[in-house]
Amino acid sequence: MLVTPHLASLLERAVVWESAVGWTPECLDEGPDMLPRYAAAGFSYLSMTMGADWDRPEPTLRHLAQQRRWFEARSHHFRITESVEDIRTAKREGKLGIGFHLQGASPLGYEPALIDSWYRLGIRWMILCYNTRNPLGDGCHEPSDAGLSLLGRAFVAEANRVGMMLDISHAGIRTSLDIIELSERPVVASHSSARAIKTHERNITDEQIKALAAKGGVMGINSIGPFLTDDNSSGVGALMRHIDHVAQLVGPQHVGLGLDVVFYQPFMTKLYDSGPLMSQRGYPRPPWADVKPEALPELVEALDRHGYDETAILGILGENFLRVAGQNWRPSTLPSRSE
Repeated sequence: MLVTPHLASLLERAVVWESAVGWTPECLDEGPDMLPRYAAAGFSYLSMTMGADWDRPEPTLRHLAQQRRWFEARSHHFRITESVEDIRTAKREGKLGIGFHLQGASPLGYEPALIDSWYRLGIRWMILCYNTRNPLGDGCHEPSDAGLSLLGRAFVAEANRVGMMLDISHAGIRTSLDIIELSERPVVASHSSARAIKTHERNITDEQIKALAAKGGVMGINSIGPFLTDDNSSGVGALMRHIDHVAQLVGPQHVGLGLDVVFYQPFMTKLYDSGPLMSQRGYPRPPWADVKPEALPELVEALDRHGYDETAILGILGENFLRVAGQNWRPSTLPSRSE
């Protein structure tokens, strides 16, 4: 519970942005039961993963259409959001704002021309490379760390034109630095933690964090235990160590939340047991610890206790991501390539 009326008021006013909610078909057995928990805890906006690098275009399109219909049928609780103003409107209406993203370019068939179409359907940001190599570049577990391909560079340019925000979570170091350098707009790391605090290939280095911040980007801190601590535990204290590291390194205006709550532990266990890759790359076998939505008041208390002022706290809770979204997202009616 919040111990002061001031912090309770701050949380009531905050637009709280969670940038990573697993919502592929494999996650939906448990997913709907989580939504009231996010709302009750004080979250304002959730971005849902509609597809990943193991998904193909047609099934992902079908899934997105079904989920849009599901949320629209429950419009008294949810508002599908496609702009910053939509997110703020959902907050004013007392509804949970819902957005969509992709973790990998396979749902586009690795075709940059489809970025425009997916944007018009509501996808607002995307990861280009998920953990391993794809035609766009190397993921974070790929030993070669070769960076973006020519096709990957075309994706960056088209994403900038369309207004699709780019996300370096799960990308290799060189790939992410290429994306940041080539992008004309700020880039995010939607759900990553600091490698300086916990050595893991999924975490990002200080070099990446500085490059991200230099272009105005934001890093959402992941709460999954294997990315936070040496003993794979989680909690607000462990999350704060990563928040503090990034804030001290580049400023609190470049920090946000990407808790990535793993409410679909059976799926992750099945994925882990399907082959040796995850164990070889430093993951323990699930279940994994994480920071649940109900810990949000405790996190606000911790930020206050660590000396963050109101502006910094509101930024970390959501305003920082909203700023970058506003610098990326464009109306659905886009200029032609000739303009």
